[in-house]
Order: sequence, then structure tokens, then C-alpha cells
Amino acid sequence: MSITMGHCGVHEEFRRDLFPVPSSVQLGRDLAEVHLNKWGLAVLADDVTLIVSELLTNALTAGQGMITLSLSLRPGVLTIEVADVGSGVPRRRKARKDDVNGRGLQIVEHLAESWGHRSAPDGGKVVWARCLLS
Repeated sequence: MSITMGHCGVHEEFRRDLFPVPSSVQLGRDLAEVHLNKWGLAVLADDVTLIVSELLTNALTAGQGMITLSLSLRPGVLTIEVADVGSGVPRRRKARKDDVNGRGLQIVEHLAESWGHRSAPDGGKVVWARCLLS
């Protein structure tokens, strides 16, 4: 995703620990939307909240402990990160037509400029997605 915005020198960050419960997905979406509005990026809300939802849902499925949602706005890029204590590596699956699950990372891949994962310093992993602002 790429969008033209006037945020040349802006540097903003948001971070929130979330309990590993299903209601944290909606809370994460709401928090992301609030911060996008605050940063003047409301036009990105639909795509970013969907990315947040998919990454948080995957973290709930894969991990057992607290989940951390982070948004980072730097010149030209918005980065969404979700950290969990799970050791599994996220992988993109090819869902069949009648599958209920399995499309999350395909959605993220479609909406974000790029995505990936890395090991977290204290164990677990961080899954990230970047949206370009041009």
C-alpha cells in the first residue's frame, strides 16, 4: 500500500500490551484507528486495522502470553508490529475455498508493502508489516 501524505519529518510511536484474549483483537483495531486519526492518517484506517486484526489473531492462535501491538510512523513508512511469546514461525498458507481460516497472511501481504518476522530479544517473535507513505 502506498499513499501520498505530508508527513516528511514525523516520528510517532504507539505501543500497547494486550491480554491474550479474543477481545484484544477489537481493542487493537480500535487503538490503531485512534492513532491513525491522531496522526492524520485516517485514510489508512481500513487497511491498517485489517492488518492489525490479522496479526493479532495469529498471535492469539500461536502464543500463550501477553501480546504487544506497536505502530511506528517514520518519514515515508508506517510499521505495524505484533509481538508474542510463541515460538512458531508465521507462514503464509493457501486456503481452500471452503476453509474458514488460513487467509490472514495473504491479506497482510496484499495490503502491506512488505511483511516479515524476527525473533524477539526476550524470546518469542515479532511479526511486522510496512505500509509506504509517498
